[in-house]
Amino acid sequence: SAWSLIVTHDNSTPKDPPASSGTTYTGSSFSIGGESVSSQKIDITDTGTITDINVKMSGRHDSNLNYLDISLISPYGTIVKLVGRSMSGSAFDQTTLDDEASTTIANGSAPYIGSFKPTEVLSGFDQEAMKGEWTLYIYNQNGNTGSLSAWSLIVTHDNSTPKDPPASSGTTY
Repeated sequence: SAWSLIVTHDNSTPKDPPASSGTTYTGSSFSIGGESVSSQKIDITDTGTITDINVKMSGRHDSNLNYLDISLISPYGTIVKLVGRSMSGSAFDQTTLDDEASTTIANGSAPYIGSFKPTEVLSGFDQEAMKGEWTLYIYNQNGNTGSLSAWSLIVTHDNSTPKDPPASSGTTY
């Protein structure tokens, strides 16, 4: 099983590497219970208005990732479904959910290394204030368990005025 890599080059000046974009906020690992909702929060104390946000995560499920619905909820209460029972296999590793990716998460394959478009667009968070409590929810529709070993939010922001948070409506009981 031999392999080789052939590189063709010239003496021109290479392009600069891509600049790292955004600030990374890292969440804690957590267990995914069987037939339940599991969640973890990140409290962002920095201020700014979101212009782009991506989610990076690694984890596993003892049976099949297809049993998992994964959503992110912003401090405004905006909910974006990242993965809607669309993954297969038993693990994902360093999976980045990014609106600008070329492949949807549903068209990816385990271990989902690289960037994928989420089930719903993350641009739903654009123009919101980034400061506050962000919650990652995982609904496991199977009795087997799993874990999220790593997750983070990569937030690109500016200093423009964010849109107003939603006003409370309805009656609380």
